[in-house]
Amino acid sequence: MNIISKPSPNFFKGRKNYQPIAIVVHIMEGTLDGTDSWFKDPASKVSAHYGIGTTGTIHQYVQETDSAWHAGRVNAPVWRLIKHTSSGGFINPNYYTIGIEHEGEDDSDWTDEMYASSSSLIKAISNRWHIPLDRDHIIGHHEIYSLKTCPGDKVDLNKLIALASGAAPAPEAAPPVQILQLGSATATARLNIRSSPNRNTAPIATVAVGTMLTYDGFTETGESISGNAKWFYTSEGSWFWSGGVN
Repeated sequence: MNIISKPSPNFFKGRKNYQPIAIVVHIMEGTLDGTDSWFKDPASKVSAHYGIGTTGTIHQYVQETDSAWHAGRVNAPVWRLIKHTSSGGFINPNYYTIGIEHEGEDDSDWTDEMYASSSSLIKAISNRWHIPLDRDHIIGHHEIYSLKTCPGDKVDLNKLIALASGAAPAPEAAPPVQILQLGSATATARLNIRSSPNRNTAPIATVAVGTMLTYDGFTETGESISGNAKWFYTSEGSWFWSGGVN
């Protein structure tokens, strides 16, 4: 695996006695060359550990032993392993994650070369830091910062994980079994609305606590979260998890 060094000045030295426990997948919302320039500029105050181009080229901006500035903002996180302070806040995820940017926009299709390079890099990182290859440890940026859809709705995180683990990608899932039942529910937490009944797709919207949502029915064959695979679907064709409503 050929990795080209493109050092960024934007990082914290070390990790404040933490070590990486997860890999955060990002989309650049631009080109690899543009990201190289942006991360090289101290005024941007952003970086990631790696960037991957559409041709599979890998650039490294920050050493893994240091904290890149890629996921420091936290808003309504749904990531289960995010660390909390004793006062109820959040410990900066930059200290315990590794960030990988990918060339393109939120709605850009990923090339086979991107999947190949990204999965190989994820495998190498996970081996170095003993990071499990699952959806709790390979996450999208939006799972930390809900105001962004990063890495967009085109990437298949489960495919990345399967490729990194050496397993064949899972066959495309059968459409969920939809049961017609009109009703309404109230969000008990900030709740992501998605285009399919799983967390593999980026949110298309986020609603606040107390928001009333109407639904046309449900499925019990969506992604199981904490043992609950029931998701509601709306007349617009969107989905929300039943565990986030009363």
